[in-house]
Amino acid sequence: MEEEEGRWANPSNDILALIVNRLHTQSDLCRFRSICRSWRSYASSSPDPQPLFPLSLPSLHPNSRSFSLSPTLVYILSLYPNPTPDNPSENVWLVKVSETGENQWALLNPLTKHKLYFPSRVSWNRINLLGFGNCEVGRSYKLQLVVGDGVEGAFNFEEFSPSIALRKVAVKTSDEFVVLVLYGYGEIALWKSGDENWKIIETGQKDEKEKKQDFDDVICFNQKFYAVDRRGRLAAIDPMSFELDEVIPAMEDCNGQYTYLVESNFRLHLVNKSVNPRPVTYYDEEEEELVVDNASVSKPLGFKVFVFDEREKCWERVNSLGDRILFVSRDAAFSVCAKDLGWSEGNCMYFEGLTGYDDEADMGFGLNAGVYRLDDPAISIFSSLTDPLTKIFWPPSCWFLQNEDHMDCEMQVESLIVRDEVFSPLLF
Repeated sequence: MEEEEGRWANPSNDILALIVNRLHTQSDLCRFRSICRSWRSYASSSPDPQPLFPLSLPSLHPNSRSFSLSPTLVYILSLYPNPTPDNPSENVWLVKVSETGENQWALLNPLTKHKLYFPSRVSWNRINLLGFGNCEVGRSYKLQLVVGDGVEGAFNFEEFSPSIALRKVAVKTSDEFVVLVLYGYGEIALWKSGDENWKIIETGQKDEKEKKQDFDDVICFNQKFYAVDRRGRLAAIDPMSFELDEVIPAMEDCNGQYTYLVESNFRLHLVNKSVNPRPVTYYDEEEEELVVDNASVSKPLGFKVFVFDEREKCWERVNSLGDRILFVSRDAAFSVCAKDLGWSEGNCMYFEGLTGYDDEADMGFGLNAGVYRLDDPAISIFSSLTDPLTKIFWPPSCWFLQNEDHMDCEMQVESLIVRDEVFSPLLF
């Protein structure tokens, strides 16, 4: 290890300059400075590079305001640099971090956009996380509306009709910076650095025999844009020609209501989720009345997982993920190795629930969120925030806080701002 560190301790300034020019966020720059003293010295003596984010983007619709684009990062924080089953998951915390201002971050639920809320009595330890295990395992992007005075405001879907509401953002950073958005009823728009306007991508033609298949998810995989619909039809989007080429046609075996694209172990995977689409209504004999069971909405009925065969241009059914664990949601999808969580095995998938339907029941994860195991196959729905399945999300590990009051904390859609003096050691 010392030999490896020594080899990277004194690269030429030309190499360091190439690295710095590829760092697009403040957190990336802070992590660069944390590598070693010579890298910190270079960063201190050279002109501060201007982070790419937040990035101003034009309005997607003539009647709407412009956007500000910024990333959200998912980290595994662990008390031990290499968690093992002997150092169980209560020493591991999976959390999403969003930069909200200069030296300020908000902590979010990795499966949703819900911010974590802590009572004012909670005290944070000032810790140097360079002595702990910390690893970036996922990255997604958020768009915020820019109000008249330039201050960013949270994006509010209610300000837009469903035909233009934004659903997912994918970003390509190599060579030329390109942003792709999925919006409305599954349509796609693309923006390249330097463009004044978005380019709307034609997603298919309607005819009398077959209804147009709109897309359900997008991803940037191996620096290429892909989009998928609910039937598994995969298309590649060329940012130069603005053309959409079908890679894999729709398949009968993909018949769920939700599809997610996720990269795992350097391969592109498709997750197809079937749910109960509406509340269950039954007759209560004791009360002698019809009862609507809202908790049954979006209850998962089954999952199918596929992997992209790039040579044969087809989806192959996956019966095992090996030691990998998938996390899929409409906001972000990523995967981790079981050992990074201190687990002895993986082969499972965490999935989001339906948000905004029953705020009291969804616990910040969405209604009927849970875990699916490929070897059973069994579907486990989160029952409470003390559920063993949610320990990697909540509550935060005791080494992160100064007291035990975190047990009373809740996941809510209120802001938690963690200032520089608390959280910057993770990135510094």
